[in-house]
Amino acid sequence: MMVFLNANSLNKPRRVVNRSIAAIMMVLLALVSSGCAGNLSQSFEQSLSIVAPKKIDFAELEYYAQRSKSAYDPIPDIRKAYPLVTRAVTVQSVDVQYFLEKDPLNRKQTISVRGTAAKPNVWEDLEIALIPDSILGIPVHRGFQRDAAAIYDDVIPYVRKDWPLRITGHSLGAAVAALLAAYFEKQGYTVERVVTFGQPRVTTKLPPEYELPVTTRVVNDLDVVPMVPPYTAAKQYQHFAPEVILRDGPEYVYLNAHDADRLSIGEFWRNITDLSVKDHHVDGYLANIQGKVANGSRQVPYLFRENNESPMVAAVN
Repeated sequence: MMVFLNANSLNKPRRVVNRSIAAIMMVLLALVSSGCAGNLSQSFEQSLSIVAPKKIDFAELEYYAQRSKSAYDPIPDIRKAYPLVTRAVTVQSVDVQYFLEKDPLNRKQTISVRGTAAKPNVWEDLEIALIPDSILGIPVHRGFQRDAAAIYDDVIPYVRKDWPLRITGHSLGAAVAALLAAYFEKQGYTVERVVTFGQPRVTTKLPPEYELPVTTRVVNDLDVVPMVPPYTAAKQYQHFAPEVILRDGPEYVYLNAHDADRLSIGEFWRNITDLSVKDHHVDGYLANIQGKVANGSRQVPYLFRENNESPMVAAVN
């Protein structure tokens, strides 16, 4: 099930947005019927009611969110905004754009990937097909693999193997970024940081050597896209990285990779009526992060809401 939003979705005619909302409902019903919904165990619920302190550098996340947003811009605008860009191109075979920055002073390079932006609908390509990936040797979502392979083939002649590499992207671009990181790691490059926004799942299996500890998935609180493709008995799509959940105002939640993947669209407080198309928009991600940079941030437990009691904080040795 390949599901993503393009950057201009909120500017589409109302009938398109209405179709988008209807598509969301269809996806959610499919998730519930596929067995993804379910009650949390008592022990898991207790763990989600406690904060294990994790300091998040929102200024760093802003750096990547800004680039993920800029990846949707026209190429001349990208080159103007980022003078260190050495390659910026839309790979026509897959209609995915990216840009590469190379910083000779700090000996670093950054790849920023755009989701597909030139499609007529907000939700599209509903599929769950898996194919073997020739580089990684694991099953990968067919559409994301196609896009990532095309970007990888295009960018690799321009990437230095002796400089650390950072990769970011939003939506489909996030899925591509996750696969690119695994590709480069497999080929012996040093992947220093991977930050994705609104990333859907890309595979059902990830060997330990590809579970990069430098990866962070950033998720808006009510963004449904990170929940798809669904985990089913036939195709067990999973996430494999820690998750930072952005809530309104200063609040954020941090989940380790295991807890993040255990959660589903069916837990008790996150129901269909809560969801909104705009919660996947890259502008919303950037604005939320910028608000935390400007006004401060506060970590809360996953099951904490403003009308609940004060959050419990786990002791730190």
